Amino acid sequence: VMFQLACVCALLTAQVAGLPSIMGSDSLWMLYMLGGVGLPSLMQFLLQGNLIESPQWLVSRSGADGQEAEAVLCKLRGVADDDFGSLRDAVIKELDYMQLAAMNSGNQSGRERGGFYELLRDADLRPSLRITVACAMVQQFSGINNAFNFSSTFLSANGLGSETVTLIAVLMNVGNVFITVLSAWLMDRAGRKPLLLISTVGMVLAIGALSFALTHPGETYTAPCAILSVVSFVCAFGVGMGPVPWLLPAELFPSDQVASGSAFAAACNWLANFCCGLIFLPLSSALGGLCFLPFAAILMPFAVFVCYNVPETRGKSVQQILAELRSSSPRVGRRY
Repeated sequence: VMFQLACVCALLTAQVAGLPSIMGSDSLWMLYMLGGVGLPSLMQFLLQGNLIESPQWLVSRSGADGQEAEAVLCKLRGVADDDFGSLRDAVIKELDYMQLAAMNSGNQSGRERGGFYELLRDADLRPSLRITVACAMVQQFSGINNAFNFSSTFLSANGLGSETVTLIAVLMNVGNVFITVLSAWLMDRAGRKPLLLISTVGMVLAIGALSFALTHPGETYTAPCAILSVVSFVCAFGVGMGPVPWLLPAELFPSDQVASGSAFAAACNWLANFCCGLIFLPLSSALGGLCFLPFAAILMPFAVFVCYNVPETRGKSVQQILAELRSSSPRVGRRY
């Protein structure tokens, strides 16, 4: 969830910095590109030497990496090299769990696993793959990035003034930050599945309100209704649909397949983002104020999919979750 929070904070910063009254002008936009985009990229490149390998990954490679995994884990847990007390014992215990998980997944058998091909071949992991890919793609097919990227375009085209459009754009990002903070607090209290369902239903209702506002231009309630519906749409996204799809791969795949599963889900997410970006402007031109209804048509069956396919992962081990998925799957098998 902190990953999603970092993203939305950066979105808000970029949105405010890009306002015409700050740096979004003819004379300052290049400075913004160099300083706001180029400088962080350069810092990321220069500081990449400080990145560390995952201790779970080091353990899964071979027993020879055990000492390196212990050193990395001590660094992550704030344990000094000369500390051999209770904190060091906790690190050793955690490392033992990682080694046990690696052995149970077959990584110590001498055969390399964890590749994408293995992920597709393993029938036991197909429910996990189906769930993570569906959540990753629907996250984009919910229309959220179209709301961010094209809000000025479709709101202006449907009769809202420039000041109202600017206010909506800023409030969208402010609401996104606050609701993601709330989501981080709720994630281990309400659970992943309820938040995903609440988010999906909330986005459908917000799309209905937005469609009503955009199809009634010029009325006294049009601008307030549009502001409330767009901000509600973004907030509903942030409470579940935003963070949960990024969280699920780490909870639905065994440790040796998390990297492949996460990478495939992320690739599908970006592919869906690309498709949504291509189709939205033609869709907006064709449907006008009803341009978000196709996304609601995707979200409604997805809510049914969540009810019957997505397990609640809160407080469960990966082994428990995989066992639940195998028992609920109509087709159980190893490989074919």
